[in-house]
Amino acid sequence: MRKIALFLIYLMITVMTSAQIVTLSEQNKTPTYQEVINYFTTIAAENAYMEIFEMGPTDIGKPLHLLVIDTDKDFNPEAARAKGKSILLINNGIHPGEPDGIDACIQLLDKLSKSDDITTTLKNLVICIIPVYNIDGALNRNSTTRVNQDGPESYGFRGNARNFDLNRDFIKSETLNAQSFAQIFRTWDPDVFVDTHVSNGADYQYVMTLIPTQHNKLQLPLDNYLKQTMLPVLYQKMENVGFPMTPYVNEIKQIPDEGIAGFLDLGRYSTGYTAMFNTLGFMPETHMLKPYPQRVASTLALLEIYIHYCATRNSELISIRNEAKQYLKTATQFPINWQLNMDSFEQFMFKGYEAKYKPSEVSGLPRLYYDRSSPFKKNIPFYDTYDATLTVTAPKSYIIPQAWKDVIHRLQINKVAMQQLAKDTVMEVEVYYIDKFENTPNAFEGHYLHSKITVFKQIQKIPYYAGDYIVHVNQDCNNYIVQTLEPQAPDSFFAWGFFDAILMQKEWFSDYVFEDLAAEILAKNPSIKAALTAKQQSDPEFTKDAWAQLAFVFELSEHKEITHRRYPVGRVLGI
Repeated sequence: MRKIALFLIYLMITVMTSAQIVTLSEQNKTPTYQEVINYFTTIAAENAYMEIFEMGPTDIGKPLHLLVIDTDKDFNPEAARAKGKSILLINNGIHPGEPDGIDACIQLLDKLSKSDDITTTLKNLVICIIPVYNIDGALNRNSTTRVNQDGPESYGFRGNARNFDLNRDFIKSETLNAQSFAQIFRTWDPDVFVDTHVSNGADYQYVMTLIPTQHNKLQLPLDNYLKQTMLPVLYQKMENVGFPMTPYVNEIKQIPDEGIAGFLDLGRYSTGYTAMFNTLGFMPETHMLKPYPQRVASTLALLEIYIHYCATRNSELISIRNEAKQYLKTATQFPINWQLNMDSFEQFMFKGYEAKYKPSEVSGLPRLYYDRSSPFKKNIPFYDTYDATLTVTAPKSYIIPQAWKDVIHRLQINKVAMQQLAKDTVMEVEVYYIDKFENTPNAFEGHYLHSKITVFKQIQKIPYYAGDYIVHVNQDCNNYIVQTLEPQAPDSFFAWGFFDAILMQKEWFSDYVFEDLAAEILAKNPSIKAALTAKQQSDPEFTKDAWAQLAFVFELSEHKEITHRRYPVGRVLGI
């Protein structure tokens, strides 16, 4: 009995109260994962308009939680939509060494729970909060991996249990974390998504920087709405509350004075992924060199601005997203790659510190530093226009053989509507052959990512089988469908290596046997003979290589392996 009594006393001493957790950031501290979940669970139990759910597994074996704030107590996305409410989704701790959003949301919940007019404030809004997304990394707690960051004292690690950076995993969804996130995101279909982060890089005066999803990738009218309506309000209101904000400091060269560029958030990133579904995504990035309490305070201020915006402009947000969704259902042209336009920029009044150089105490060579005793305020160029460099015409449908289960599973968890063939059939489809591509020299998030992909097309009659999947391109998630299934897109399933098996030839020839057959092929096919002669005349090295010449004939003959490098997702043009 004495041991039990002592253990209970120990628990009373060591388990922090909710009030202590709320004020932790003021002490340059952040709660542990379990303390965060305890707080969210407790405050949901104490407030009838809050509910916490376990939404799916993560790689570490613990469930991904979602707290929902709904003053009507429905806690249901369909009910929220029926009542004309907008939906805001906040994601925290994707990089657990950047816990600002976790503490800011704890303070936000504390304020909301004490508010006398919450039913009025949130009448037209449902708020969804993921307390900690990278649970794996949050449990891997330390105080050394964020080398340049000013607090908190200890924090989680960037990689998850499988050492993936979860903010590179949204399209490929290899982790259970990402698959559970897709369930949350596609179920709630938020109008606005906020993913809280901390920046690195240059030194400057701002506590808060902001990455909005790159507006040129959005469908009209969301593009103009984000750029011309929503962003100016966010910047002005942050100025009004004492946290002036800058676009994310993505330097064109070495220092911000020479210009900064909007960030191209491809589908691997959270806001690039959410943009494919017409959600306005934002990545607040507090400045790592600012004290932790300031960073948390600025994050809280911005979250409150998002809440006010979504609550007061709910009809506007829903209407403009619906317009974009309807446009996508019938769109035929889809940009799938972009490049920064260096001829288009605007001037941004930037508050920085003068960049200077002095001898390094380590190497003795000149090193960069920012002189905080020399602040400045001046216009710098802000490059925020990306031009489409590759646009594809979508087919009526894609057809995917059921053998490619990993790809089909990802489409399913993202709620892509598909139909299975009822019987075996032969279909005339347009197919791609992978012509050329490059690989990353080192593994990138578990893959040797393909880029600079070129293809050529053929029309072929191909047998498909009962159970193969037809994906019609008439959905409000068409952008996601095209970006993942068109192999030349930078974050396509092909680019991430899901179809790499097609790149290896399975059948070949024995040269001494094929010699006689190759001679027959040349005798019967003047066009192949002419092509071989032209190659021999233009390439001296080729003429010295007997095997290469046999292979040349083989590749042009009927014996060539037709499935080698043939992308298995067919493009159905006529149905």
